[in-house]
Amino acid sequence: MKNRSRIALLIVALFMLCAVSITAYQSMSKIITLVDDGKVTQYETDASSVKELLTQLKVTLGDKDTVQPALETEIEDNMKITIERWKPTVSYTENGETVEFKTGLSVVGDIIDAKGLTNAEGLAVEPSLETKVTDGMKITVKTKKVETVNETRQIGFETKVVETADLAFGETKVKQEGKNGLKEVSLERTYFGGEVVDEKVLNVNVTQEPTEEIVLKGVQNSIKDSFTGKSYAYTKVYEMEATAYTNGNDGWGNRTASGMTTFVGMVAVDPKVIPLGTKIYVEGYGIAIAGDTGGAIKGNIVDLFFNSNKECFQFGRQYGLNVYILKDQDVDVKAERKSY
Repeated sequence: MKNRSRIALLIVALFMLCAVSITAYQSMSKIITLVDDGKVTQYETDASSVKELLTQLKVTLGDKDTVQPALETEIEDNMKITIERWKPTVSYTENGETVEFKTGLSVVGDIIDAKGLTNAEGLAVEPSLETKVTDGMKITVKTKKVETVNETRQIGFETKVVETADLAFGETKVKQEGKNGLKEVSLERTYFGGEVVDEKVLNVNVTQEPTEEIVLKGVQNSIKDSFTGKSYAYTKVYEMEATAYTNGNDGWGNRTASGMTTFVGMVAVDPKVIPLGTKIYVEGYGIAIAGDTGGAIKGNIVDLFFNSNKECFQFGRQYGLNVYILKDQDVDVKAERKSY
C-alpha cells in the first residue's frame, strides 16, 4: 500500500515538472521572420541574439553580406531579420541603351540567357559568353534588327534667279515664294547595335510638288526688250547704222554666209566688228543673231532681215541705233522671238 502511494506521488511530481518546463520554454521561445536574399521564412526560436539565431539555422554570411538588425541585436517576438546578399554590379549596354544592375549569375552567358537573347539575330557580345561576372564589369550586346518604316519627307524647292533691269545693280526681290513639297517614303532600315547600318528605299510617293522660288536680281548693263518686257544682260554696246534686207532674186535665196537660212532675227554684220554667230539685241528690232554678211556692210553697220520689201521700206535706214552684245550667248533667238 505504501509503495503504491509513493509511485503515485512520483508520477504526479514528474507531470508537474514537465508542465513547468513546457511553460518555461514557451515563455522563452519567440516567432521571427527571416528574409534571406528575398526568400521569406518564419521560425520559432529560443535564441537570444540574431547571431545565435543564424548559428542555430546554420546560415552563413559572406564578407560583403549585410544583416539588419545587427548580429548583436537581442531577439524579440515577431522580429523581422533581413539578409542582403552581396552581388556584383554590372553595366549592361544593349543596342546603345545602358542600365546598371546587381546579379548573382556566374558568367556573361547566363545574363544573355536571362535576357532572352541567346538566339538573337547577329548577336555580338563583349566580353565573351564564358567570361566570369565581376563587380564593375561592362557588358556590351549588339543585335541586328530589320524594320520597314514610312516617313514623310520634304522635297526642297529650287530657286531660279532672273536678271532684270528694273532693279538696281545687286538688288534682289522675291517674285514668287518657294515652297517645299512633300513625299511619303517607304524604307527598309537595318540596325546593328541600335545604329542604322543600311537603308533601302522601297517606294516613294510624291504627295505635294514643290513650288519654285523666283528671285529677281538687278544686273549691270542690261537691256529691257521693248516687245516682251524681258531683260537681257549685255557685255558691250555699239552705236550703229542700220539698214534692212529681205530674200532677193540674186541666186542666193535664203542662204547666208553662216550657212543658216534667213529668218526675222537674222542680221548681217561686219564680222571684224561682230563675229558671226554672236547673239545680239538691236534697238527697235529685238533679239537677233549675227548670221550673214554683205559687200556693203563695213564697220558699224547692221543689215536687218525682214520678210518683205514693204517692211524693209518701212524701216528704211536708221542711224544711232544701239546694238548690244548679249552676255548669254546660249540664248535661243528663234525661241525668244516666238513671244514677239
